Amino acid sequence: MPDAPLYRRTQGDDYQSPLSMARASTNRFLLEAAAIPGLQTPELVSSFNGAIEQILFCFPGWALKDVKYSQAYRSVISALRVGTKFVIVHHESTRPDIEPWFTSAGHKPENLLFVGLPGYVNLTDWAEDAYVSLKDAADGSGYLTEPWEFLRAGDALIADAVEEHSNIKATQAPLIFQGGNCLVGSDFWFLGKDYFADTMDLLAGSRPPVSVPKDVGVDQFATELFRQYVDRNRKLVLIGTDKPIPIRPYYGSKSGADYYIDIAAGGAGTFQPIFHIDMFLSLVGSGNQGKFDIMIGSPALADKILGTSSPFALDDVYDSIAASLSAQGFSVVRNPLVHRPKMAGSHKLSALKEMAQGPDGAALLHAVKELMAAGATDNSIVRIRDWHHITWNNCLVERSASKGKHVYLPTFGHGPNADLKPVDAEMKSIWEGLGFTVHLLGDFNPFAERQGVVHCIKKYLSRGD
Repeated sequence: MPDAPLYRRTQGDDYQSPLSMARASTNRFLLEAAAIPGLQTPELVSSFNGAIEQILFCFPGWALKDVKYSQAYRSVISALRVGTKFVIVHHESTRPDIEPWFTSAGHKPENLLFVGLPGYVNLTDWAEDAYVSLKDAADGSGYLTEPWEFLRAGDALIADAVEEHSNIKATQAPLIFQGGNCLVGSDFWFLGKDYFADTMDLLAGSRPPVSVPKDVGVDQFATELFRQYVDRNRKLVLIGTDKPIPIRPYYGSKSGADYYIDIAAGGAGTFQPIFHIDMFLSLVGSGNQGKFDIMIGSPALADKILGTSSPFALDDVYDSIAASLSAQGFSVVRNPLVHRPKMAGSHKLSALKEMAQGPDGAALLHAVKELMAAGATDNSIVRIRDWHHITWNNCLVERSASKGKHVYLPTFGHGPNADLKPVDAEMKSIWEGLGFTVHLLGDFNPFAERQGVVHCIKKYLSRGD
């Protein structure tokens, strides 16, 4: 083109040449390698699949003062494979007490990342709940994604503290969830229905963090938000009943000459038999028939082993969830799960009457009337029974191509709970029957009485092969 204008900005760039073709061939690489700010393709870290590569614990200072807790913590640390990497959140002054737990178990210092927080931060040891752990499938970066709100003590500060000390990023989603109410399978992930309902309430409220598009249902939009912020490719499956579970907070009764108030609903959810699904579900993985195996707790099986009766155990709810998952194509294995009370003091009936006069006292007043109908008078002593769940489902599962199949199983048949030894043995047998090496952990009764076990005190950060 003899009349072409001079000094075009493209002068010297020879597009129609072998050089141009070579450049074009790099286009796919450039697209894959380009650093795009922000989380692009969220993908939850599996609850079962792959070797446990990196794991987070939180050890608050108050728990270190009780030997029952430290012994249980150490049993997990000692059982985990040498080479595992740890992120250890703790109160700053306690590191000299905690570090030997790891080094004495053979874990090398270079695999330990300590994240210290000031002693005035109110931490709990429930490291599972204040966030979900995920990877960005676009570049492999790690995230702790927090819900819109999390009000337990100071645990909402953990993700930001971890971000300051590591390459793990903290982010937030306009959703209500807790990590313990999520379990991550192969091409699916479970979310307890209670928090999905809470998310819908948030979105339908007067000042939601995001606006629901017109002509889109709140439930549909909530599902899409979970896809955008939590897991892009896995199918979301809700776990729970269709209607609220009919259980009262308090029941009044007489047994022999004694009167009781049973705090029966402690730990129960609205649509779930327990407030977090990791307390009654365990993901096992694909079985011999090609179906995905899920272990679901059964209080009735525990009663059969122990010769007990659990009047507030909600057996029918567990059974309905098992039937629902079976109908969806999962292979369901049932296992014993214990529901039992712990004595929590006593009051005169007259004192309970006064408590029932408060603004939220209607449920307690119902139980007081039951006691009066059974013959209790103002001077009668009423014993308080606080019910909790003892669950082996709340365990650590590792299904690895290179390391094998392992389960890290809490035990409960200790001291005053020695009657639970047969259930410890039964759970070991069930997992071994599924081809797993069972690592028995220490006594987790003190945790169960606080409505949690071993799966609650950790967070999987990454999985290997």
